[in-house]
Amino acid sequence: MKKILFAFILSLLTGNIFAQTGVDKEAEKAAKAALKEATKQANKKLSEGLSYSAQVQTLYQAILAEKQKGESSNDRLIIENEAKIQELSVLGINALNEALATDYIKENKMFEAYRAMDNMASMILNKELVAASKKEEYSRENLTLSVFALAEACHGELKYGNPKDEILKVFLADVSTKFPKTHAYFAYLCQFCIEAKDLPAAEKALDAYINFPIKYPEIADHELVKNPEYPASQFAFNIFYTAYNEKNIELMDKYYDLALEFDNKDSKTFVLRAKPQMLKEQGKTEEWIAELNKVIAYDPDGEIGEVAMQQLMAHYNSLGADAADKFTSELVEKYPSNKIANYCRGFSYYVKNDFENAIKYFEKSIEIDPNYADGIYNCGYCCYQIALQKARAISGKKMKSQAEINAAEAEVKGYFSKAAPYFERYRDFETKDPSKWANPLKVIYSNTGQKDKAAEMEAYIN
Repeated sequence: MKKILFAFILSLLTGNIFAQTGVDKEAEKAAKAALKEATKQANKKLSEGLSYSAQVQTLYQAILAEKQKGESSNDRLIIENEAKIQELSVLGINALNEALATDYIKENKMFEAYRAMDNMASMILNKELVAASKKEEYSRENLTLSVFALAEACHGELKYGNPKDEILKVFLADVSTKFPKTHAYFAYLCQFCIEAKDLPAAEKALDAYINFPIKYPEIADHELVKNPEYPASQFAFNIFYTAYNEKNIELMDKYYDLALEFDNKDSKTFVLRAKPQMLKEQGKTEEWIAELNKVIAYDPDGEIGEVAMQQLMAHYNSLGADAADKFTSELVEKYPSNKIANYCRGFSYYVKNDFENAIKYFEKSIEIDPNYADGIYNCGYCCYQIALQKARAISGKKMKSQAEINAAEAEVKGYFSKAAPYFERYRDFETKDPSKWANPLKVIYSNTGQKDKAAEMEAYIN
């Protein structure tokens, strides 16, 4: 229990409003005993931590002295002492963390505790960070402990250190310089955890990196914190990417928006595509639809947004004409100047064989983008189908006069003629694949009196 809780209990037990019973007195006695024991244990941990720190400093001085011997120095002794420093520093930081977490340490001991934690965390950090950067063997557990401990130590030293103390002035100035730099260590830690595919640890490090200015407002306005060298969005994308490979949709959700802020086109495209793809693989249709709509809203005129429109069009079309009609009607209303929105609307009419209305939207799509091959092809194909429909109608209908026949045949010919330039333009896009344009053009040329061109198309078909 925290000290404040014991104080509250004691205030109730020792108040004058109610007379104390035997039970009350026993409870008061137990509370006092518990408080005394908790305080004792907290100070014991504090003493342990400070003792470890003193041993670390002794070993460090021994290493410096040995190194000053130059070529005659005992390298083995140095290595052994460095290993002991790491081991004792871990023990010391853990002991101090336990002591400081209790709130039973006297305020006049707080600065000493945090200074000791700073010294030991720095010892660990220097060794592990260098090893990790060089791709050498290192302990991520120790690195994590030291990064979090150093940030807390700097915060505590500035909070409890007396700036008027001449002895501490220089030291506190050094801490003030060091503290903002600890922000970047969380970024390094996050990346090392990502590389190790330890997503929980990477998540913890990134959250600390993001929330650093909130947790430590005293340095939130420092340039290194306000404008860090490494944007959080970059690490959010790296976690998102790793989470995608591990099928961790929850973590993808958590960092989705931040990952999109990473200023890299390929990364944005991956984020926008990955989440709906995973939702579809997991059979979460409603979530998949919602995500595709989100993608469309984010970038309606970009490739990724247009692909999302087409995916939804295919989905609603599989549900039936009414579903496709409703979706495309809303889509083109929302994005009237988008070529794919118009194309999808035209396609919803096309599947119902309403070629006249389909043409209106296909033509709109190529007005927006004159080189839109699918729009060009479908304009031609709709005109072609109307011509065939009208030709079949003529053959099955008794005409009352030659004039009526001539008018009907002229209408058929007119639609064939309208279809021709669309197929010819599409042919320029697909010169190596005549399967879509050779046969329609042959029929068109044959029915519009262009025998030479019809024969040329016959060669492509055969």
